[in-house]
Amino acid sequence: MISSKDYKVSFEDLASTCIHYWSSDWGSEWTPHVKSALLPLDIGVTTGRSSKGHHPFIIFEDGQQAHFLAVAWSGNWQITCSSSLNNINIVVTTDAEETQIVTKTVSSGGIDAAMREFISDFRSTDTHTVPKLLTEWNSWWPYEDVDINEARLLANAACAKKVGIEVAVLDAGWFGPAVKDSHWHNLRGDWDQRNVERFPSGLKAIGDEVRKLGIDFGIWLEIEALGEKAELAATHPQFIAENDGKNLQYVCLGNPDAFTWALKISKSLIEECGASWIKMDFNVDPGLGCNRNDHGHTSALGLNAHIKNLYALLDTLKTDYPDLTIENCSSGGLRWDLAMAMHVDMGFASDPDWPEHSLACFWASSLFFPVEKLLGWCDSQWHGEHPQQDFRAVESTDADLEFALAITLLGGFGISAKLPDFSESKMHLVDQFVAIYKEYFRPRFQDTAFIKHLTAQPERDHAGARTVAFAIESPSYPPLFTIYQLDGTTERPAITYTPPKPDAHYQIKNLVSGEILYPRHKGTLTLENNLKDNTAMILSFIEISG
Repeated sequence: MISSKDYKVSFEDLASTCIHYWSSDWGSEWTPHVKSALLPLDIGVTTGRSSKGHHPFIIFEDGQQAHFLAVAWSGNWQITCSSSLNNINIVVTTDAEETQIVTKTVSSGGIDAAMREFISDFRSTDTHTVPKLLTEWNSWWPYEDVDINEARLLANAACAKKVGIEVAVLDAGWFGPAVKDSHWHNLRGDWDQRNVERFPSGLKAIGDEVRKLGIDFGIWLEIEALGEKAELAATHPQFIAENDGKNLQYVCLGNPDAFTWALKISKSLIEECGASWIKMDFNVDPGLGCNRNDHGHTSALGLNAHIKNLYALLDTLKTDYPDLTIENCSSGGLRWDLAMAMHVDMGFASDPDWPEHSLACFWASSLFFPVEKLLGWCDSQWHGEHPQQDFRAVESTDADLEFALAITLLGGFGISAKLPDFSESKMHLVDQFVAIYKEYFRPRFQDTAFIKHLTAQPERDHAGARTVAFAIESPSYPPLFTIYQLDGTTERPAITYTPPKPDAHYQIKNLVSGEILYPRHKGTLTLENNLKDNTAMILSFIEISG
């Protein structure tokens, strides 16, 4: 670690004060942990990706007082905490030249009040405009690289247009030699090659064809990565990140020549296909980073130089293409922190996305990130195997698809499935939820909405809260109220919610069924929970005159 900061936080009674933190790995992001503030805490990341190991956020709270801490850095970090008398002593170290932390303390209102002030502070410093939050179809999960091709991409884009989806994103599989079964992972870096076996018309023509359908075109890129069989390693060996001579399998952007190459490649790809969306992925653990002595950085600051130049690359793309949506992805959510969020439009939560996992990730990440920065799907139609990702939209019941779509309303809305194989009833469901998202959720997310957590966090493997409820509150709109009933329990707790204007009168409508549940309601709502397993209720509050 290179730099550090330390400070103290005081609580009246540490015996009743808790520390909340979250561990993270692929498919297990945002796993919650809680311990007494009297006990020492030592968490961190040495993988070179800010949220592979632990997420760079902790909360101290005693019910009323709450203190939020975030490490705003996309590399390695460590947080240690110890107690003395009524004080918690906190030391934060990172491998950045200067350790950047973001904190917020409230004396009353607990986690909810601190969360609102914490996110408000972030929004006030974020220079990005509010994301467009286009509804998205992505090619990856049902096809991966070996089964995606020009015809399948265009067929899905046509179906996406029919149900109101606004952008079709081509994931990995478009680059490399003209071989049908070439593997994306091995060829990363050879971005100048086009797999014309899969895409004979070329990216420009494909982008044009998608736009002719009436929707935007987006593309995936892992500009930092260097695959084992990539020709780039032979043609530009000076780009390779190494640590003590070992190839770290990424391009060191700390090398000015590599940075110039990466920016040129990124811009030329965007312009070639006219992309309005770029998914910037990174599936490598840099560890301690590059320590070569011929890149212009010191041996200790290789990862620092790389990450700072990555930020600069992302900022340049946004400046040169202000209408471009930049998505952050790193094996899902393994490099997702407040610093990265300052340089992109939104970040992906996780690769796997079955219901309890999607809800767990959204519940925790919405404590720290503005909801408009959060992108996550639910129950993608996987090409490969995963013990919990067994959803096959084509074979599933309509009820299963409806539950997945109801979760997808939270944050950015996307779907990754074989749309041409959907039945008419399933296409109708997608059309219905896309419309609900556009009319009700997106305007609120673009209106500095906050997520009010009405239940505890759900967890994987039938743990945590099995009834999960959120309120979505924004300045210009009445609230939305979502309830999700996961399986794994017979308990059906009632949900209580007091809207921001408790003296107002509301009509409360179920947005899925269209049923008016309460023609005229005032004050706190206590909703009896009669939901079946794996079903949801999406409620809209409509303010009416007194």
